[in-house]
Amino acid sequence: MAAALDAEAPGAVWLTGEAGIGKTTVWEWAVRRAQAQGRQVLVSRATPAEARLPWVGLADLLRSVDEEVIGGLPAPQARALRLVVLQADGSDEVLQERVVGTAFLGVLETLAATGPVLVALDDVQHLDSASLLALAFAMRRLGQVPVAALAAWRGGAEAPETIPSPELVTMVELGPLSVAALFELLRDRLGTAMPRPLLLRVHQASGGNPMYALELGRALQGRRVAPAPGAPLPVPTTLTGLIGARVAAQPARVAFLLAQTVATWRLAVADVDGPALDDALNAELVLVDAGDGPATVRAAHPLLGATAYERLGPKDKREMHARLAAIARDPAERARHMALAATEPSEDIARALDEGAAAAVAAGVPAMAVELARLGLEHGSDGPARLGRLDRLADAQLRAGDSAGAMVTQELAVAATPELVDRARRRVRLAEIATEVTGREGAIAQVRTAAREAGEGGSLTVVAEALLTWAAIDDDISRAAPLSGQALEIMESLSQPDPRVLAGALNQAAAAKFRAGHGLDHQMFRRAIEIERAHPYRRLSDRADAAYAALLKYADELEPAKTMLEELLSEARAAADLSSVAYSLDHLVDVALWQGQTELGRAYAEEHLEIAAHGGLAFQGAQARCNLGFALAFNGELERARDVLIELRDDPASSPWHRHRAEGGLGFVALSGGDAVTAAVHLDNWWAMLGAMHLGEPGYSRSHLDYLCALVGTGRGDDAGVVVETLSAQAERSGRGSAKAVAEIGRALLAADQGRLAEAATAMERPLRWYASSSLYFDHARALLLAGQVHRRAKAKAAAHAFIQQAADAFSSFPAPAWQIRATAELVRVNVRPSASKGLTETEHRVAVLAASGLRNRDVAAQAFMSVKTVEANLGRVYRKLGVRSRAELAALMAARD
Repeated sequence: MAAALDAEAPGAVWLTGEAGIGKTTVWEWAVRRAQAQGRQVLVSRATPAEARLPWVGLADLLRSVDEEVIGGLPAPQARALRLVVLQADGSDEVLQERVVGTAFLGVLETLAATGPVLVALDDVQHLDSASLLALAFAMRRLGQVPVAALAAWRGGAEAPETIPSPELVTMVELGPLSVAALFELLRDRLGTAMPRPLLLRVHQASGGNPMYALELGRALQGRRVAPAPGAPLPVPTTLTGLIGARVAAQPARVAFLLAQTVATWRLAVADVDGPALDDALNAELVLVDAGDGPATVRAAHPLLGATAYERLGPKDKREMHARLAAIARDPAERARHMALAATEPSEDIARALDEGAAAAVAAGVPAMAVELARLGLEHGSDGPARLGRLDRLADAQLRAGDSAGAMVTQELAVAATPELVDRARRRVRLAEIATEVTGREGAIAQVRTAAREAGEGGSLTVVAEALLTWAAIDDDISRAAPLSGQALEIMESLSQPDPRVLAGALNQAAAAKFRAGHGLDHQMFRRAIEIERAHPYRRLSDRADAAYAALLKYADELEPAKTMLEELLSEARAAADLSSVAYSLDHLVDVALWQGQTELGRAYAEEHLEIAAHGGLAFQGAQARCNLGFALAFNGELERARDVLIELRDDPASSPWHRHRAEGGLGFVALSGGDAVTAAVHLDNWWAMLGAMHLGEPGYSRSHLDYLCALVGTGRGDDAGVVVETLSAQAERSGRGSAKAVAEIGRALLAADQGRLAEAATAMERPLRWYASSSLYFDHARALLLAGQVHRRAKAKAAAHAFIQQAADAFSSFPAPAWQIRATAELVRVNVRPSASKGLTETEHRVAVLAASGLRNRDVAAQAFMSVKTVEANLGRVYRKLGVRSRAELAALMAARD
């Protein structure tokens, strides 16, 4: 452990174990040791109450950092950290994890420039999520900066993500003390040399847990009697019972102080009773954390504070919360204590809780917002205000990952709303939540009803809202496009349209236009995004910039899509908005896989599945299962991928969209294993479902290349021709380059199948050039493999070998094991003769290099200082020696030779 923390390169130690096993004691020893060595130590000690407050843990770490260090950062980063430590007025400014993480990384690098640094975190399971994410962002990017990490957390809690990398972690799981160690502990802490027979019984009863053993020792000391031989120890036999007995033995003021440590988010020394604090310190019940800021009091162990709080009667609890409300500095905390202290409902308290809940959502702490919103409902009166509070609670529940609870709350709000228009608007929101929880059919029924209610109530704006939600969740683009168009017409016809609804109408209309195959309307999206930035109110995953990022992916613009989606993911994580995290991960899976980052794609897919399960997100859960199936196939785990996708396809709860995606995935799995017959069966189903959706954008569902390979491979050339013509028409209408490239590959495959091999080889040149300029690296590798197969059949073995070798190298680098195996098998079939690559003269080699770069003959002649006829003669000899027939083959072969 010491060696790991002393290393010059970044290292980490994780301390874990059950409650009371001594993690904090060992952690404190390591901190004192590092300080004695002259290291700079940044310390954070989390408590259960503080887990609901954003940035508390990071603020603790920054307490000992000089202002000069923060001031030396770029202005946006410095301001972010000043907001974290409450030294700047940020009003309702929402801090982003990425900005704060980058700023904290700058702090660590600055500190480490003058000596090694230790980041010490105690009770990480209670660290607030905002701080944890920012820490993870910074620590993963340290490189070789000499910063060590020391983290302690309760056994059974999920491991923290703040360590640089798993290879550098030393795991230390603390186990029970030996009898000899327990003797020394009791003698040191209680001043008693316990007789060995009694010591053995204490060791057996406590299981070697030091906290349990100390409590047993204190209880035995207090009774001043020896237990009867063979009889159970005359003290409570559980740790909880021992803690309860110890708390019950304290004076009332000490127990009251202990209860306060868990009832409030942070208890300042200045706010507690001095004599009570002295008694509690003497009894080793509390600790004082001084640090560089105001000193605070915490229980020596969370069980002590929790037990003291539970022992208070209702009247004493109300009195305590009233006192805490009087000293609370945070408005949300003050409102919470006022609510818990009140004996009857109060609209004033409810309004204060409303403000606190809204602030908690803005700060990215939706779990706290749920608590405050529930208290607001308890204290508020009936009527419109209560309906608004139900809306607020449903939104907080959805953000916090309780989608089923959000749906129940929104149903209550709908049922309690008398006015048609208001009921319709709440029903629209219910449909949006239901899409995540129960699927699309029930959600569509809700928005149909909402559109009727809004029309009867005379609100065109709410009619438009209902139509927009309907368009967003309907799988059939032939219905969705007219719905979104009608909604946009309504909003554009109003003299003063609601900007938020207008932005949504622009968003949905542009998305429907894209899905119908009419291209990506960048201007319409930019207009929607500008309006939303001026009038923000939607969750991230409902915003126009989120939709735009996803459609950029489908439109082959992978790099800008990736940048936007990564930024959206960081924002969603900082806001603790699980549904928006899931949305971002969903699209990042595709980007990673299409760019050949197969392991990253799998990591995204697994996290997507986990997030969807935690949040009860049914639609995203199905998306995640499909993504995982594709990711497993890309990574070569074909059998498991097949099982995942079959389970999704056969699930009665799966939507048509997910069944269609599953069939496409199963076709890819079969083709990856070389089974064209099975692939064709699945992809026939995919093609039929795609047609039923009337989806005109070919970039939206990308199994066309798989289908063409399967059809040609099973002798169904006529069917392949139909697919090629349909895809070509869609590519022409939408401007989708990837679809055009696939259609051209399809024509090449058909030509080769019909014996027109020279035509097939030439037809492969254009799609290869397109892929070479795109970031669809996986499909580029597949195109190279197909080009190699076509050239092999055309007896151009050297070119075939070059194309297939490039494909094999790409599949190996991704990695994509199943496709690497296929490419390697093709290399064996090519069987290039050594004589096929006779040596070129210096002049021939120079001409070959220039021609392979794409220059025309006259341009080659100009650069080589020779006539065009000389270039042509040299190229003729190059083609014969290398066994190639075109510039594309020459370029592929020269690249492989280089």
